[in-house]
Amino acid sequence: MKIGIISDSHDSHAGVLKAVDIFNEEKVDYILHAGDIISPFTARAFANVKNATFIAVFGNNDGEKLLLASIIQAFGGQIHENVLNTEIEGKKIFMTHIPSTVEEVIETGHYDLVIYGHTHRQDIRKVGNTLVINPGESTDWITGKSSVVILDLEDMHYKVVKIK
Repeated sequence: MKIGIISDSHDSHAGVLKAVDIFNEEKVDYILHAGDIISPFTARAFANVKNATFIAVFGNNDGEKLLLASIIQAFGGQIHENVLNTEIEGKKIFMTHIPSTVEEVIETGHYDLVIYGHTHRQDIRKVGNTLVINPGESTDWITGKSSVVILDLEDMHYKVVKIK
């Protein structure tokens, strides 16, 4: 089972379209978005990923929450207010946008995967049995780099794929 991990789209529609192409090429089963999609029109592009479930958390810049949620729900996706606490294929997953509690969550050792965004800086590390992923920004506005992460949940092997 493959997961596409993305964050901080910030209405970079061209970047999102490239990410959608990557997710389709990789045949991901899930897309986990760690926040700051921004507009409902950008969110709509994720409907073009074939056979994948889209799950997101709101970021601090997602302003039009009702319309954003409506668009995402219309194509069968989900968006959660502050955190996502779920299980996929037996893996316990925690996802948030703002990393204020991430270190405490990691220290519990309760999760197989912790995902966050907000910083626009890539952070991929293993802490005990927990894989921590901030995929970095899917725009290139802050760091000059844009990427997504493809994760195989079976063996927790990942790869970073550059968007630009």
